[in-house]
This record gives sequence, structure tokens and C-alpha cells, in this order.
Amino acid sequence: MYEPSRGTRFGLTYSSQVKLDFSAPAQFSGIAPGLNALLAARGLLNAQTDLGITVPQQVMGSFFHTLNDRWSMMGNVGWQQWSKFGQVEVSIDSSNPTGVTTQLQFKDTWHGALGAQYRLSEPWRLNFGVAYDSNMQPNPIVSPLLPVNAVWRFGAGAQNQVSKSFSWGFAGEYLYGGSIDLNKTHVVPVALGGRGNVQGSYNDVGTFFMSANFNWKF
Repeated sequence: MYEPSRGTRFGLTYSSQVKLDFSAPAQFSGIAPGLNALLAARGLLNAQTDLGITVPQQVMGSFFHTLNDRWSMMGNVGWQQWSKFGQVEVSIDSSNPTGVTTQLQFKDTWHGALGAQYRLSEPWRLNFGVAYDSNMQPNPIVSPLLPVNAVWRFGAGAQNQVSKSFSWGFAGEYLYGGSIDLNKTHVVPVALGGRGNVQGSYNDVGTFFMSANFNWKF
């Protein structure tokens, strides 16, 4: 964080990527004797299944500026490498180990936000702002695996400074994602082992969040 003058601050935050690895034995039920023998012969009945997911790295730059004794403004710009999250690694440890990386067509995203604070009285401060996150999937028709894309965020809240060591507050945020279309087709017919098609839409997607906080300094 850099403070060139009193009431004006600039900040830069970086979060590295995190690799998550999950492992569990494969389990089967209700399979035919012939298939059971085939899986046993290939060492798959008790094989270990591994799944690797990368949480994207991100960079966030921000600023805060006090306009007067009542008003302050702030904002930030960020980037997240969601394209790495779309590379899902799946492997099976058996007598014939097999691994594959699924390439989900995710894109890196950009984030921008602008907000303000208003000091209503000595203990009370109001916070409100708006933010936008760019689409993480390349077109309006998204994957049913993660039916989200570009979103707008609108938030407001209040903070009460009870004393120098204790404060509390509350906030609400509305996330609007517009209308999302799903269209996942499979080239192989279901009769030949295909998984079928998934088509549909989510209209006027919205999510509302509420939070409360308490801050006590010892």
C-alpha cells in the first residue's frame, strides 16, 4: 500500500494460484458379471482416482481518496486467470495408469468496481458501490458444469464505530447475471453410449447476499 498524501491511498494485491488434488478409490455397483470381470482384469475395481483443479491466480489494484469530511471514494481493477481453472486433470492409478486433462473453454476475467463512503454522523458510515466481472466463458451459451458468466454487482451497507476498539456493521449485495443459455450436445447417440443433450436457459439470474461483521481490537 502506498499513501502519497493524507486521505489518498493506492494498493496492489497478488494471490498466487493454488493446486488442489483430490484422491479416492473408485466404487462400482450394479454392474454385470462380464463387466465386473473386465474391470477386475484391468485393475480398475479398486483403482485410485485422482482429480486435480487449479484455483486461478489474481491481481487487484485499488485506490481510496477522501474528498471532504463527509465523502470518500474508492475503486479497484483486477484480473483472474480462469483459463487455468478450466484445465481439469483426471487420472486413474491401476495396472495400466491413464491420465487426461479436460480443457474447459474458460477465459481469463477482468473486474472493475467503483464505490463511495458517506459519513452520516460521527459513529455511522454508509458504504455503497457497483462492480462488473467479465465473462469467463467464450460465448452466451455456457456449460452446464458451471452456468455462470458476466455479472453486475450492486452493494450497500453501514458501519458503526462504537469506540476506538470496537465497531460493527452490515451489508447487502445483489448479483445480476442476466439470462444464461445452456446447449450441450453429444455427437454419439444415446443408444450407442452417448450422454444425450442438455438444452435450456436460466432467465434473469440473480443472487442476493447479506453479511454482518464485528471488529474488536485488543
